Amino acid sequence: MAVSRPLKIHLLPYYTQGHQIPVVNLARLLASRGQHVTIITTPSNARLIDNTSDRICIHVINFPAEQVGLTPGVENFNDVVDNSGAQKLAIASHLIQQQVESFIETSPPDALIADVMFTWSEATARRFKIPRLAFNSPLLFRMCVVEAIRAHPEIFESDTGPYTVPGLPHTITFPVKPMATYSKAMEPTLDTEKDSLGVIVNSYKELDAEYAEHYEKITGRRVWQIGPTDLMVHKTVPRAVDGEHECLKWLSTKKNSSVVYVAFPSICRLSDKQVYELALALERSGHPFVWVVSRDKNNKGEETERKWLPDRFQERMKEEGRGMVMTEWAPPQPLILNHPAVGAFLTHCATSSMNESIAAGVPMITMPGFGDQYFIEKVISEVHGFGVEVGAVEWIPSPYEPPKEVVGAERIEKAVKRLMDGGDEAEKIRKKAKEMQANALKASEEGGSSHNTLAQLIHQLQKLLALKVPATAT
Repeated sequence: MAVSRPLKIHLLPYYTQGHQIPVVNLARLLASRGQHVTIITTPSNARLIDNTSDRICIHVINFPAEQVGLTPGVENFNDVVDNSGAQKLAIASHLIQQQVESFIETSPPDALIADVMFTWSEATARRFKIPRLAFNSPLLFRMCVVEAIRAHPEIFESDTGPYTVPGLPHTITFPVKPMATYSKAMEPTLDTEKDSLGVIVNSYKELDAEYAEHYEKITGRRVWQIGPTDLMVHKTVPRAVDGEHECLKWLSTKKNSSVVYVAFPSICRLSDKQVYELALALERSGHPFVWVVSRDKNNKGEETERKWLPDRFQERMKEEGRGMVMTEWAPPQPLILNHPAVGAFLTHCATSSMNESIAAGVPMITMPGFGDQYFIEKVISEVHGFGVEVGAVEWIPSPYEPPKEVVGAERIEKAVKRLMDGGDEAEKIRKKAKEMQANALKASEEGGSSHNTLAQLIHQLQKLLALKVPATAT
């Protein structure tokens, strides 16, 4: 029998927005079900959390920046500029264990939900005999592929691709070899899930049910698919309102599904050469576009020479009424994606961008930047087919490591035209994108698969608590 009192749950999000935002959303969802939730984080990361729930507490611990050689206040991976800074931040994230355990001693929870990047959380939960769940922001697909690579390292013995990964529900082929260091770095995070009640993923049953079943089969660990958390929290998809921004006004002058939206976050650090090739491709494609330009700010020398765009590119696109380039502030991405004029999203394939594109029913043109994004590209193109690949010419494990090569304009142009020129294949992809949207919206509603899984998780934790308290407890 489950206990009826609210559960006391501590959550430990990792120090990057792609991990922190879904964990904070999960905290809101748990609080909305009457549970008492505490988010354990650091001062700078706490300021990034918009907390409006009286059932959510934020416990702030010190971040050992100076101990690892970081500037005080640098506590998030978005604040570092190179691999050295990222490595220091990762080391610091392991030095907070004692502070977390001191807090648990004074305020013991009924359960701990910790990001898989905190590999020490397994030992902490075991020490205090606390039920623990691992939160893994990337999709189950990534986890299944890494496990398959661990089981079949021989598939990457050749220096030339393509590379087909065996033992998965779909035939998955990578054109470039995953970095050995990247695969090795991911293994400890997968091992973190051992001895837990399972892994929570910011996903939903209809997106990767086959991979949830596959992962549970090969690992014996329970998968809790609770997502997309942003849809579950906000309930509705944001809609653009004419007049809010010049970009939205411009979009309102275009035909439905005629515009390519292009955006890469600043962490992708596109080189000036890559930005130049992207500009050429967009112009040659012949299709209207809205482009939020993000460049590697380290290329200051080239910035002064304006070599990062073709001559008079912005002026020419403005005169023709065919393109809008934004280098400063832009409207929130969901507002642009949900404008009826947007017909494709050229993206680096972050999980958050994929979820926002699915929520808007917009097909994707994939150009992965680093790390997990190569896996997500395959979910979009080969697993579900709601996008087309630009692909990559090399596998970059870290956003702070500049690529040695660039993706050429011809390759990008071909992918844009493949989706935007129309035809049977393009229509099939658009239809699939709308199906993905319907499934995501249904899963995120009350009674949908993700809400049902959330209820099952709470019930499971309540049952475990009932085994620890006297029968007369209230």
